[in-house]
Amino acid sequence: MKTLHLLLLAGAFAQAAVASPAPDVTLRVTPDRDYVYSGGPREVIVQIEVEARRPDLGKRVPMNLAVVLDRSGSMQGAKIEKARQAANVALDQLGDDDVFSLVIYDNETQVLIAPQRVGDSRHRDELKAKIDRIRPGGGTALHAGVVLGSNQVRHAFEKERVNRVILLSDGLANVGPSRTADLASLGRELREDGIAVSTIGLGDDYNEDLMTALAEASSANYYYVKDAEKLPGIFSEEIGVARSLLARSVTIRINVPAGVRLKEIIGRPEIECRDRSAEIELPELFGSEKRRFLARCVADAEGPVSLEANVELNYENAEGSRAAAQNSAAKVAFTTDQKKADDSVRLEVRREAGVLYNWMAKEQAVKLADQGKPQEAAALLRQQIEANAMAPAAAQLPRLAEENKRLEEAASEISVGGQLGKSSRKSIQFENYQDKYQKR
Repeated sequence: MKTLHLLLLAGAFAQAAVASPAPDVTLRVTPDRDYVYSGGPREVIVQIEVEARRPDLGKRVPMNLAVVLDRSGSMQGAKIEKARQAANVALDQLGDDDVFSLVIYDNETQVLIAPQRVGDSRHRDELKAKIDRIRPGGGTALHAGVVLGSNQVRHAFEKERVNRVILLSDGLANVGPSRTADLASLGRELREDGIAVSTIGLGDDYNEDLMTALAEASSANYYYVKDAEKLPGIFSEEIGVARSLLARSVTIRINVPAGVRLKEIIGRPEIECRDRSAEIELPELFGSEKRRFLARCVADAEGPVSLEANVELNYENAEGSRAAAQNSAAKVAFTTDQKKADDSVRLEVRREAGVLYNWMAKEQAVKLADQGKPQEAAALLRQQIEANAMAPAAAQLPRLAEENKRLEEAASEISVGGQLGKSSRKSIQFENYQDKYQKR
């Protein structure tokens, strides 16, 4: 009888395990140390990471995609040829029931393909024939192109779909609104409507600030593509990721107790810290995607006996159902033993902080150079190189020598020429985007 009882219990536990699959998103909270020296700054960096599980093979979220192609005069030759190929690759990546539209723009905008189901191979070939007839034209009405493309997405908008615009441009916006603020405002407006705009800058003559601002404001992706040959692969990658959507309306809430202050989310000034709380919102998370945030917490000099941070994760799954909330906390004790505090440092969190400080230095150096302060910009980059070198060996960034070489190259270029060249500036901007959003 006892044996039967144990077998029944084992079966019940097995059924429970089957009935409770791993969550679509996992929350991890890790302080940069276990002990803080009480005679020092009483400060801790808490790493908050959310990670989406690997997507199910063969399972794809339905998509509503508008491709917005630049066909200005500068898109001659290989550029327009590869842009056409990339749009055709986008069609091949979509399922029969997905919705596709295509807008082209130069001085004016035109809906070449109105929103419609992709359909069978015969219908795809008809759509591709239209794409293959695209030829270069005149100027660059980029803002109007994005507006028209997003309107196509709105016509077929469904909350259950991934609703996305992919914008390709190789030149400066010279028709209509063209300030970075204009495109950032448009991106925020579209994000509020549930539409994201991924931007692809081709070559070295487009405005990277504008393209980055649009992508970031709409919570999408930005790519710098120097070689047109890579365009089809970029389109394929972008759509493959977008169709692996696992979570929507992701909210991370951070709270600290009395006596502790939440000073900042490092490198993210747009995330407001209200002394003891902060809220981070992510519209979507895709398969295998990780997002990390570093919260800097400081305890009062005459305060608690430990430093704590409590984090709650909430999200909806791809179908729109609310997932169970997850909670995790970091608790760090104070000690009068300096060595004990130093020995408890978690190097993986320190390395992540190093990545952030590197891109923050590069971002600030670009701004200083743009303001006509090249020597200050070069000095800032070299200060960061020194800071990297002073970190303990185990805490240094992977490929640190390579990163420091890049920083020194940028510092030298700014010192000699007064600013970064087109290619260098775009490379740094793209690296900063990738590091900020953990894309590399």
